[in-house]
Amino acid sequence: MLWLAWLGLLPGTFVAAFVTGQGGWSRFWWMSSLVLVCAAWVHWFWQRRGRLGPACALIACGITLGMLADLYGACRALRFTEPLTMIVPLFALGHVGYVAGLLILAGRLQLTSRPGWRRTLAIAVALYNLAGLALWALLVHPSDALPAMHLPTAVYTLFLATAAAVMAAVACFDRRFLAMGIGGLLFLLSDGFLAVRLFQDNWRGLGDLCWITYGIGQMLIVSGVIAATWPRAVDDGLTSV
Repeated sequence: MLWLAWLGLLPGTFVAAFVTGQGGWSRFWWMSSLVLVCAAWVHWFWQRRGRLGPACALIACGITLGMLADLYGACRALRFTEPLTMIVPLFALGHVGYVAGLLILAGRLQLTSRPGWRRTLAIAVALYNLAGLALWALLVHPSDALPAMHLPTAVYTLFLATAAAVMAAVACFDRRFLAMGIGGLLFLLSDGFLAVRLFQDNWRGLGDLCWITYGIGQMLIVSGVIAATWPRAVDDGLTSV
């Protein structure tokens, strides 16, 4: 039911906005994040007594902070400052939650003890951060828009890229997490589209793609973690209440 709700709230309303040409549909998009928050915390509930419980809680915290950032950006009544000054810290803290949760998850699944883990993780972190900073240097740094946010967005890019890199490293060592790894990559891609929207006058409307890439990335991260860990929980008897 949650996944069906997500389909209606993000892909469905995105298509409706495109077909009707009315931007009012966008007010429903943040609700898709709320649906994923519910899914993440339901998953934690079933895992809470098992070895993966702390990792699932941190990942659920990550998606919750992202949802709060979406809500602050979407609802004008909640704003008491320039949106990015709240959205950027909330998302950054969310990525800290993802990184902490995934590192615990990798340790509990004994991925960190496998040969090549540290090397793979270091390479992924370096490549993703270089890619993120390249996007920032290309799209944000030359822009005259929102000059006070140039440095904070550069720092935020490092948080985002590092989280995506950890997702990629985990996916490399356990193919069950492939969907999550793809979700992290889409997160980074959505950041580039968002930079086009905010700092490049939404060139040719490309910035609008930030919503769909971000939303699908969120969904793949949450559903990827659930799909990869749920069979383990059932097999290990960790879902007993």
